[in-house]
Amino acid sequence: MRFFSALLPVFTLAASSVVAQHAFILAPADQTQVAAGSGFDVSIAQPNSISSWENIALVIGLLNCAAQLDSDGNCLGTNQGLGTILYNGPFNPVLVQGAPPNQNFTLTVPTGFQKGASQLGVALFDLIGARFIPSLQTFNTTIIVT
Repeated sequence: MRFFSALLPVFTLAASSVVAQHAFILAPADQTQVAAGSGFDVSIAQPNSISSWENIALVIGLLNCAAQLDSDGNCLGTNQGLGTILYNGPFNPVLVQGAPPNQNFTLTVPTGFQKGASQLGVALFDLIGARFIPSLQTFNTTIIVT
C-alpha cells in the first residue's frame, strides 16, 4: 500500500501532462517581419487530447514592446495585456495533413502601428472535461513591425 501511495503523485503528474494539450502559435515564426498596414497569416494549433473540451473564444492581439517592458527588459507577457485586438471570435481548428489541428487567420497590422519588436499574443478560453472546467490559456511570439 505504501508503494502505491508513493507512486500516486507520479501517476497524477503523468496523467495531467497527457490531458493538458495546450494550444500554440504554429505561424508566424518568431521574429517574422511584418509591415505596418499589411496583412499576415496566423495559424493557431491545438493538438488532440484524451480529454474532451469545448473552445469558447479566441483573442489575438498585438502589443508593441518598446513601452511595455518588465523589470528584465522583456516584453510583458500576455497575462499582462494583449494590446491592440486583431481578432476576437470563435476558434474551430481542423485536422490538416502533416500538422496538428489548426485554424488560420489573415490579420492586418494597423496602419501607423509603432515599429519594432511587438508581441503577438493569444488568449484562448475553453471548457475542459465532463464537468466543463473553465481554462484560460495565454501564449505569444514576437514579430517585428517594419
